[in-house]
Amino acid sequence: MARKLLYTAFIIATLFNAGCSLDIESYEVDWAPVYLYIYATDVNNNSIIEPDMPGMTLEFKDETYTVQDWSEIGNKTSTRAYLARLYGLFAQPGPLYGAPDGTYRLVFGEIDGAADMDEDITLTWPDGSIDIIHYHCSNHKEGSNPTCDRSWKLNGKRHDGSEFGFIK
Repeated sequence: MARKLLYTAFIIATLFNAGCSLDIESYEVDWAPVYLYIYATDVNNNSIIEPDMPGMTLEFKDETYTVQDWSEIGNKTSTRAYLARLYGLFAQPGPLYGAPDGTYRLVFGEIDGAADMDEDITLTWPDGSIDIIHYHCSNHKEGSNPTCDRSWKLNGKRHDGSEFGFIK
């Protein structure tokens, strides 16, 4: 009797599992937002990034951003349902990213990692010089192994990753 009950339970479990197929296309991917990190030094390797950089702008999608203090981002918290929010251009202090106290880097973001785009990001430095970062993202493929084509260029030359260093 116990054996018959065990076989019946096994058959029922098998039928339930047979009815459940893994539909790879049903995966919903939460694409991570994209940040741009900018480091700049003088010829003596001293950081020139400051929390207040008059004349420093970044242009993205016909919007111009100026450098803001990192503490401003604290008032812009996100929820669990994560959607990319474009906070702007911020001077982030060194201790937050492992660099010495008193140094800064510029952070621009968040750029929607799920969006296809082909955009120029124009940096205008306080001395009037210009650098152009090109961001490309396309061909988002969802499923169990999500992929997309993402690339960067700096002044027309291929660049690896979203961290950019400059000597000014």
